[in-house]
Amino acid sequence: MASKDNHEERDLELMFAEARRYDLLTAEQEREIDGRKWRAVQALQQLFVEEKELLDYCTRFIAQCSSSPPEIKRFTNRDQHFVLRRELAPYFDDGELATTAKEFTQKGCKLKTGKARLARLQALSLPASLTVGMAVAMLRRAGGQFSDSVADAIASWERQWAPSMSGFSLEPTCLKEIRKQLRLYTDARDRLVMHNLRLVYSIAARYKGRGVSYLDLVQEGTLGLIRAAEKFEFEKGFRFSTYCFNWITQAIRRYVGDVGTLIRLPTHVQEQLGRLYKERAIETARTGAEPDEETLATNLGMDLEKTRQLLQLRNLGVSLDAPRFDDDEGTLLDTLSTEEFGDTEDTAEQASLHRFLEGAVDELEQSERRVVIARWGLHQGPPLSRAEIAESMGVSREWVRQLERSALRKLKQQDSVRSAYEDYSEVGNF
Repeated sequence: MASKDNHEERDLELMFAEARRYDLLTAEQEREIDGRKWRAVQALQQLFVEEKELLDYCTRFIAQCSSSPPEIKRFTNRDQHFVLRRELAPYFDDGELATTAKEFTQKGCKLKTGKARLARLQALSLPASLTVGMAVAMLRRAGGQFSDSVADAIASWERQWAPSMSGFSLEPTCLKEIRKQLRLYTDARDRLVMHNLRLVYSIAARYKGRGVSYLDLVQEGTLGLIRAAEKFEFEKGFRFSTYCFNWITQAIRRYVGDVGTLIRLPTHVQEQLGRLYKERAIETARTGAEPDEETLATNLGMDLEKTRQLLQLRNLGVSLDAPRFDDDEGTLLDTLSTEEFGDTEDTAEQASLHRFLEGAVDELEQSERRVVIARWGLHQGPPLSRAEIAESMGVSREWVRQLERSALRKLKQQDSVRSAYEDYSEVGNF
């Protein structure tokens, strides 16, 4: 344990030493660096409309947002799906730029001047990260290599296109220009990141003691800082340190909420818990006694029943390594049963039950059957949440919930299902 602590201290010293090498930027320096970043993005978009193969790729790319949007079930890496949904959301059929996207796919290649085509492309307001991801995807199709997470997600999505696209045969000057602009963009973005790492360390320090190591907090905060550097626009009049503060804080808070506790709670519930326990600590320090539920509810302007529910939430998770009693050396894990494997007949019964359920589910309507199969993992895959099913079906989560309830009600009314339930209940009781 001591060696682990020493290793972490050395890592922290190296991090802080690296951050001290980069002075804080002035407003003029931020303006100049961000200007270089956006000029590189505009240069890439100019290449997109000047080269025919690149323009054809852009047209196909935007058209796929409507005809073949990314589906989560077709991605082996779900993070890549979420990256694409984040970047492409405005261009889907229900997005705010859906009409503009359709106009580009219909008229973009027909325009005769590069200036007119560029105007159509710029009307899409492509994010910097998406522009760079598309450029890297094009570069890879021409035989080049460049590291980019958005391009990795695009590569997974491209395999879902029908018909598939072949590689490019670009001129060496075009390839050289793409690489040059990608390097300029990356250098400018990284400079904004490196000169603001101290802000990440400061914000991460506020979230110590919440079940997550400081180094992990710094890592997540840095990811938020990189995202802010990609989206920052100096022309809007804000300092970058002001703009990136919320991105860093949001990334750290989400990570703490996801992994900081045994049971993940919604973000708004975590915020209410934070307020509640902060108020309890203040009252304890002021009066010397722990406040009761009524006092906390009054001070926070919160409903009494809601306060009681929040106070009980932190008692839901218990470690199996915890002792059964204060003076007991045994743990809760010792009280669990130790049967390693089930009997052979258990496997046969499960297979029989699975075949029976498939037959019962087949009698449902198509949409209900799709929800039930995905919700309980009957498709030989992991069970999906209502949100994931809603994304794959293109409907709301409420509609998925209603389909699920309707399907369960119909299954419950089937005589064969009731008989099977009674049989398995008797076997379990026996």
